[in-house]
Amino acid sequence: MEIDTGLVAAIAVAPGLALLWWFYNRDVLDPEPLSLVFAAFFRGMLFVFPSGLVEKLIGGFFDFSPFLSALIGIALIEEYFKWLALRRFITSPECDECYDGIVYGTSVALGFATLENLFYVVGSINPWAVAGWRAFLSVPLHALCGLVMGYEAARQKMTTSGPFRVFRILLFPVLSHGVYNYLLLQETLEGVTGAMTLVFAMWVIGFRMIRRSRTCS
Repeated sequence: MEIDTGLVAAIAVAPGLALLWWFYNRDVLDPEPLSLVFAAFFRGMLFVFPSGLVEKLIGGFFDFSPFLSALIGIALIEEYFKWLALRRFITSPECDECYDGIVYGTSVALGFATLENLFYVVGSINPWAVAGWRAFLSVPLHALCGLVMGYEAARQKMTTSGPFRVFRILLFPVLSHGVYNYLLLQETLEGVTGAMTLVFAMWVIGFRMIRRSRTCS
């Protein structure tokens, strides 16, 4: 059976766009300009390329430890490049509420995840299965890491002075992303179950942060 590449590509892109719409529409007080939201989304896409290059250059240094490879060789690199993509939107005058940080953080992360998803799904032997599990696990994981990153960055902007404390901005996204990757690398039922549980827990945390963002607490 011949695979319709266009349909597969559309299915790969759909979860990221759907989540982008969902997070944007939670911003009921003072919605961000759509031009900036889509700029953040496409900027996240662009940062897939330098992130992938760095992963290829230094990833082999951590082959001795699957956990370090997942945590440093993948998660730290990807989340750091997302932060580089996000920072300009956090410092923008348009970002004047903590939920704005969530909008921009998820937009950048979903841009990154959408292009990554496109590569994984279109290049796979069984694109339907890959598209399915990534739609419910990998794409939301990226979005939720971006949510936490954006919230913390905006909170720092609104409540503190001085430079961003990048360690605090990256800590939760890197740890969550790294543990998720490590669990899936096990290629066991327990690992998949653990990854699903992690993403569910991150949704719970994400909803709490959305509520807290109204007061920037």
